[in-house]
Amino acid sequence: MTVKEMYQIVLDLVGLDFMPEDSGIVYDNEKEVKKVLAGIDMDTTMLMIAKQLGFDCVAQHHPNGIINPKVGDLFGRDHMKKLMECGVPVNEAQKLAYANNAKRSQRMHSGNRTQMRDVAKLLDISDVAFHTPADILAERYTQDKMNALMERNPMCTVQDVIDELLKIREYAEALEGQQPEVWVGSKDSFAGKIYVEMYGVGAPTLEEYTACANAGIGTFVCMHATPEVVEGLRKLNKCNLVIAGHMASDSLGFNQILDAWEAKGIEVVRISGIV
Repeated sequence: MTVKEMYQIVLDLVGLDFMPEDSGIVYDNEKEVKKVLAGIDMDTTMLMIAKQLGFDCVAQHHPNGIINPKVGDLFGRDHMKKLMECGVPVNEAQKLAYANNAKRSQRMHSGNRTQMRDVAKLLDISDVAFHTPADILAERYTQDKMNALMERNPMCTVQDVIDELLKIREYAEALEGQQPEVWVGSKDSFAGKIYVEMYGVGAPTLEEYTACANAGIGTFVCMHATPEVVEGLRKLNKCNLVIAGHMASDSLGFNQILDAWEAKGIEVVRISGIV
């Protein structure tokens, strides 16, 4: 299989017309891919290890080596869409989602974004990164589970949310200390309307969470949250925050991509954070 065919499989699997700005081909040596070394986080050392062990391609979830300067546009576009899904009016959603785009562009201005590509080219090994597509798959899968829970039990609690998450292999097998936890609210709190927040380049800001809670979201299920967000939502005292776990959530989405490649005959070895 070629790298371009692997790329198309991802688009088809997620149902995308174009690849998000934080994902795609870091380097393609245009040779056949039979063996892939895959990890949540990969670096130039992993490229060398993969080459020495006879792999044809490295696949990473976090987009180390993606050099698209318009990732901030992806953040704004996806966050605006998700705010509106939560019931936030379009005018407010736009302002919240695009509030910090200038800062994001400035942070990217000085980054060394060619290192992975250059080393992959030097080693003659292909390298791909799929961030948002995997996160979309994880969110979609988990939201379906939460929707089914709310339909079965409209008065479900946060404990019910945790129990449902632990039926998913990646969450059940996450490392100790990285399994789903309640960070805002309590296990006996009623969940209300559950919204899973996993894609969009980065996590929502406190202002975004607040707008969604004010629009009627009762429980957020997300990968991670800053101390400022946790403290702010506790003070708001309107919603619950369940942290599903970063590595497990990333794995839930990325594994679906890797499974699709394996179904087409590619051998995949999983390391570096994949549950």
